Amino acid sequence: MCWIFFFIAMAICLIVVILIRNSKIPKKSKRDKNELSVLNLEKGGVFKVTGFGQDSETLELTVLDKHLYKAGDFSWFELECDKGTGEKIWAEVEDDDEIIVSIVLEKLGLEAVPELTPQRLTKIDDDESGSVTYGSRKFFYQDSDNATFYKRCERANAEKLYYWDFKSTDMGVTYSLSVEKWGNNEYQVFCSQQIKQQQITVYKNSSEH
Repeated sequence: MCWIFFFIAMAICLIVVILIRNSKIPKKSKRDKNELSVLNLEKGGVFKVTGFGQDSETLELTVLDKHLYKAGDFSWFELECDKGTGEKIWAEVEDDDEIIVSIVLEKLGLEAVPELTPQRLTKIDDDESGSVTYGSRKFFYQDSDNATFYKRCERANAEKLYYWDFKSTDMGVTYSLSVEKWGNNEYQVFCSQQIKQQQITVYKNSSEH
């Protein structure tokens, strides 16, 4: 009988150790919705970006609309912005292990990148590997998947698409070449620059704050 009490005592000790250890794991803090952050930007929000593009421009952007992309359990936002001149510009915001902000440099057609044919994209997708050159940069395949686009983040405005993402790093700056396929044969290509957090200043999150 002694060995039974021994194993019960050991089991109790193990449970106590696990409870104590779990109690020391820091809980992920909830994001403050009032904090000035790109993660909190909504329609009417205003933010500044420095060092954008070849000429290292400073942009002051006003959010016109906010859209949502979802691929499986992963999601990211697209901010449709006004540059202050009536010209639109788009920024994507991801919150994964870190906050990643990418701003579109150019919006292209598939024909602008001769290496990107539908057949080549299918092969890259099958191989889960490949590269493409655009301008002076070589972009390497990162991932591809089905996704759903929610215009203005509304479920009623859902559209299906397929995407491919390619990345390139030049002088410490990360660029992306993203391809989106809508419907049977409509392709859009975006060349974007990844913006570091220190390059971004949020003045207000929305028209209400």
